[in-house]
Amino acid sequence: MLVFQYRQHSLRESFFVLVFTTRSLPLLLVHGFRGSPKAALDEAASKYTNIRLCMANVRLPYGIHHTVWVSPKLSPIDDNVQVNTDSETGFRADLIDYLRGYGSENAHDPSSPLGYWIKELSSHDFRPIRVFLVGSVSGRHTGPQLKKFGHPKLGELLSASAFNTPSSWPVVGQFSSIGSFGAQPTSWLTTEWSCSLAGRGARGLRMIYPCVDDVRNSLEGYDAGGCFPYTQRTAAKQPWLRQFLHRWQAGKHTRAAPHIKSYTRISPDGAYASWFLLTRLWLPNVPSSSFFRLYAYIQMSLGCAFKNGANCFTLITSSGRPEAAVNSSSSGSSDKIKPTIAAIPFPVPYDLPPVPYSSDDEPWLVDVPHEEPDVFGRIGEPV
Repeated sequence: MLVFQYRQHSLRESFFVLVFTTRSLPLLLVHGFRGSPKAALDEAASKYTNIRLCMANVRLPYGIHHTVWVSPKLSPIDDNVQVNTDSETGFRADLIDYLRGYGSENAHDPSSPLGYWIKELSSHDFRPIRVFLVGSVSGRHTGPQLKKFGHPKLGELLSASAFNTPSSWPVVGQFSSIGSFGAQPTSWLTTEWSCSLAGRGARGLRMIYPCVDDVRNSLEGYDAGGCFPYTQRTAAKQPWLRQFLHRWQAGKHTRAAPHIKSYTRISPDGAYASWFLLTRLWLPNVPSSSFFRLYAYIQMSLGCAFKNGANCFTLITSSGRPEAAVNSSSSGSSDKIKPTIAAIPFPVPYDLPPVPYSSDDEPWLVDVPHEEPDVFGRIGEPV
């Protein structure tokens, strides 16, 4: 078991993990605490023989996060096996790069807490894994490291794939917070970021973020708004963003306020997609000079297509190898594009195609009061 808690304000969550974790399986808690919080965590962990701690090497204060990965059951490698046991997507190599990037300098030492887990990963067969991993490591990266993490890594994967996605297919981003993008769309969103996800010349971005009515009518009412920390100050700097925003609508789950973040590229009618990503980190709020700003942790499925119905994707697969999601010989509208290979179900977290904000809709801002009562008859107090 491997748990990461980087955020300085998550000490209480770390204690929760210590109290409720199993007493038999090994647990490594990688954290970013210093001073008295670190001392408190050291003392708490000392009561458990199966728990080890490791300090994360956090170089920049941006994108501090927690990481979650639930693996399939991977078999130990037989000593006599001479073939490559990493997945065809290179998942294990990317995961080890990620751990070494955030770990201490002795990550290469098998006797160190982090080195132990890296050795364990290297001794298991990752061939059953059918997804790509794109991690984000704290710091500024140049040279060979430039495209190993973040959205540049994603762009590298997409450019190396067999996709022939029409330029008319928009990118859809669904997230629970918004950072600073600059004074104009071209400052970053429609240039650097869009280029990584869709290449140059792509048309259209659909950004799904709850409006005030979505929060007001949610299962928690205004209390759900605390999970969407978009502020007046940030919004005032980028009024242009509203043109890209779309409602949170998810069929019978619409009233469940979303905390996941996901990204995909779909046909204009919402019938097909060429790839899908799932992440734990929102759109960024770091300085515009930073090239690495996006995903803290992403599971990405390349080569997927889906039909819009019952909120379920249809994932395109072929012997576990990523494939083109559309028939490149197809012509005309996306309605005529057909999957080229076999498909399996894949859940969709929201309705497609996304519904744009109406003239009366406003994005949820966590520090704005709201007088209209929510579903519980309460008014909205700014956080």
